[in-house]
Amino acid sequence: MGKNRVPAEAVRNALIHFIKKRNISIPIILKSVDISRSRLYDYLNGNGRVSATTFVNLLSTIGVSYDELLLHIYLNQPELVDSTIKELGLDPNSYTQTPNEDMVYQVLALFEETQDTRLLLNVVRAINAQVVDFGQRYRLVEIARPAIVKLLGHRDSYSSTDMLLFANIIRHEPYETVKVMVKKMSDQVQQIATLEGYGLVEMDNFLPAAVWNVGLLNFQMLLIALENGDQETVEGTLTFIKECQLPDFGSYFTFVKKLSEVVKLTLDDQQDEAEKLWQSTVHALKFMVDDRFWPSFTYLSQQSYHEFIKPVIDYRRVIDAK
Repeated sequence: MGKNRVPAEAVRNALIHFIKKRNISIPIILKSVDISRSRLYDYLNGNGRVSATTFVNLLSTIGVSYDELLLHIYLNQPELVDSTIKELGLDPNSYTQTPNEDMVYQVLALFEETQDTRLLLNVVRAINAQVVDFGQRYRLVEIARPAIVKLLGHRDSYSSTDMLLFANIIRHEPYETVKVMVKKMSDQVQQIATLEGYGLVEMDNFLPAAVWNVGLLNFQMLLIALENGDQETVEGTLTFIKECQLPDFGSYFTFVKKLSEVVKLTLDDQQDEAEKLWQSTVHALKFMVDDRFWPSFTYLSQQSYHEFIKPVIDYRRVIDAK
């Protein structure tokens, strides 16, 4: 296979598959992509190469995303899938060991070598999902955090993985940094949602995870703002969540809206209604959300109602005393 993780032949065969399956004629491709007929045929026959720009335009014309192309390749050639995550015991489908310091340092070393962000995401997600002791969990995340902060600091825009990475370290970051990052990520996803209206398949593939993560980030922002007695951010975040019109894939954002409503009812001194809504929402949360993939969500379902509303009550007392 050489140095390439995915051989050129596998990419070319996948491209041919989608051209045939989607009934895209050569004249249509030539009309939309700056490539000659002979060069296109040479490439499809395995006798030439195309530039990155041409390749991107080929995908766009065929109407297939990069992720779809890779998925087709991996389904047909599973031996090409990088097995590092599974070998480390960090596969969320079948965790084989609880993260410890040695594992975290091993992951960081591999990340420095490969720059594969999946390594960072899987290790912090595994820490938050599996490490029971709060002190140990905090220490392990702190070991991984500098690499994540450095990675995100170089981003102009954020992938779904980036957002979930930040969600997993959000309580380790300075409060003002949290406010800035959550706003930047939320603004970006709202921009992406407007692009979806143009029918871009790339948006269809990216947007669901981005919406889930923005819901998670804003709910965490709300809880942290309550703990910091930040009335402006509490009110602004409650309003954003309530009025947010992002498409709700898989009901994750609905959970955020319901839990935020619990906070609002508690702030309005409607405790009975708040508790009823909490119980019904957490029941659904336990049923629908897999804690292997969403530990930052499911820690809520492990709390009692009174544990959940304590920072809300404390916040209200602080505000009332002003």
